[in-house]
Amino acid sequence: MGRPKQLIQYDGQPLVLRAALAARRAGADAIIVVVGAFSAKVSEAVRGVESLTVVVNRGWREGLASSLGTGLLAASSMGVDGALVLTTDQPLIEVGSLEKLLMAFDADHRIVAASYDGIVGVPAIFGKEYFDRLIQLSGDEGAGRWLRAHMDAVKEIPLPEASTDIDTLADVARLQARDTDK
Repeated sequence: MGRPKQLIQYDGQPLVLRAALAARRAGADAIIVVVGAFSAKVSEAVRGVESLTVVVNRGWREGLASSLGTGLLAASSMGVDGALVLTTDQPLIEVGSLEKLLMAFDADHRIVAASYDGIVGVPAIFGKEYFDRLIQLSGDEGAGRWLRAHMDAVKEIPLPEASTDIDTLADVARLQARDTDK
């Protein structure tokens, strides 16, 4: 089964809205949603979320790195100290998960990242001093590989809930079946 042609939902909400609301409730000062494919539908799904900016990534076909770069450029223009980077396809990431990351981010810990299933990845927080390096990434390379190459600077926060990744409607069906079996 390929990528769905509609916004994937979990617990009755589009995944993008769940992520934006979790970030808002966790205390993020500003929320940037980067849109590419299905930009109108995604923008509509997050309309009304307080302190949210939608930014269009015209190069979304180039890969994940272009979305990361687009979001970080927008964050940089806002003068923020750091950026909490998350994807919308990790539906079990909740407010508490993001609060753990935000509480660990400080002057001594300028990169804070989730660890799960033996890897380090997003959600993660990057201090503004790392934005330029991350913006230089290209292709389908996201923040995960970059994080793993800079482990000496990363504070890991165990977030096993981040291991659930939703990319297709079949993934949603598996997640809902798992929840039903509980």
